[in-house]
Amino acid sequence: MNTTYEQNFTEVIDPIATAAHVTWSLTALIGIPANLFVLAAIVYFRDMRTISNIYIFNLALADLLFLCAIPVTFIGRSSREGWRWGPIMCKLYISGNAVSQFASAVFIAILSFDRYLAVCRPIQSKSFRTTQAAVILSIAAWAMVIIEMTPLFLFVKLIKTSTGSSCMLFVGNVTVLENLNESASDVVLNEVEQNMLTSRRFFTSYTFALSYLIPLVAVWYFYFKIILKMCQQKQQMQTKRTGTKRRTAKVTIMGLAIVISYTHCWLPFWIVQWSIEANLFQNSKYLLFVCTHFAFALQYINSAANPFLYVFLSDSFQKNIQKLLRTAKPDKQISLKSTTEPLDTTRMMTVTANPMCSTASESC
Repeated sequence: MNTTYEQNFTEVIDPIATAAHVTWSLTALIGIPANLFVLAAIVYFRDMRTISNIYIFNLALADLLFLCAIPVTFIGRSSREGWRWGPIMCKLYISGNAVSQFASAVFIAILSFDRYLAVCRPIQSKSFRTTQAAVILSIAAWAMVIIEMTPLFLFVKLIKTSTGSSCMLFVGNVTVLENLNESASDVVLNEVEQNMLTSRRFFTSYTFALSYLIPLVAVWYFYFKIILKMCQQKQQMQTKRTGTKRRTAKVTIMGLAIVISYTHCWLPFWIVQWSIEANLFQNSKYLLFVCTHFAFALQYINSAANPFLYVFLSDSFQKNIQKLLRTAKPDKQISLKSTTEPLDTTRMMTVTANPMCSTASESC
């Protein structure tokens, strides 16, 4: 009876698992290069090193780290033997994944706060809204995120049982769990089950509050204030500073798009997590499997989509990404010209010494 049930379950979930793995792979193939291009554009072009772009740089870095975990997730979930890379990689994988998740939420909140200051408090914040302050705040944010992840690093354990190895969060004596067998008493089974339930609920509440709920409340508070302020200033858009105001509005709209994307793409994940805590999937193993894979897919899609939001909603990103792409291609005009003109050794020496300059008179 159990064998037939497992076979039927496998037949149903195999297409779903395949579709999920294809989706994860595509998000990695698209999202990793896209985030790398964003990072390169901000580093390569001096005019891209604005206050908002410093926070976007860190957000893209967090998204890149999150997407780089896809191969590990893919292999870990595909293996029937369970976790195969040992306890150290287990700790690094869980805590590293959580760091990138927390960092995304933190930098979205910081970007929203920066937009609030730029729109609602432009004069008062002028003295401390500097690129140096943005760099210091970014370093402090990463340090705070790593400190917040210390409990996860401490309590992530590799549990080895007769059915395989599992990389999981567990507070308690691992030996008792590993030596558990069918002859164990009901008291021991209940104690272990209660311990696992308590551990899971603690970490679910901990990560939900710090990586989703608190940042999201702050983010939407800031954007509520921003939207009110922009509605009040709508009639003043035709003043002499129209260009500046339009640039501010565009960056603000980009930030709002990032917030909306993050809110909707991570909401299904947390709905699934709290549904598990409430035992809503107790009698529907199929639905749990589908919802879990769908929620994970949306997380990865969010990290892959963010770079395209930057490019589509920012003129400076569009311009500089195009420049970055052109630098990777040989200039046909220069190649044709070099075949008809005599060799200029002065120009050759200049280009060799500083390849980023296109002429001998330019300086970088």
